[in-house]
Amino acid sequence: MRNDDKIKLGWIKLYQKLNHAGKVCDHFGISRFTLRKWLKRYEEKGVDGLQELSRKPHNSPASKIDDKQREIIISLCQDRKLGFVESRAS
Repeated sequence: MRNDDKIKLGWIKLYQKLNHAGKVCDHFGISRFTLRKWLKRYEEKGVDGLQELSRKPHNSPASKIDDKQREIIISLCQDRKLGFVESRAS
C-alpha cells in the first residue's frame, strides 16, 4: 500500500471511530468533500478504492487528425452527401 493510501485510510478509520466528519477534517486539514469522496470509494472498493484515478480525459475534441483520418472523413461526407468537403493536398 502506498503512503498516500495509508493516509487516506487513516482519515477513514478515524471517521469510523469518531463518526464526526468535522473533527476529522479539522484534525487533518482536509475538506468534508474530500473525506466523503474517499469514504465512498473505500466503501465501494475497499483499500483498492483509495488509489488515485487517472485524470486523463476520455476524449480530446481539439486533437489533430492525420491524413488517413482526413481521407476517411472526406470519403464519408462525399458518399453520404453530407455537404461539400474540400480535399486538401498536404
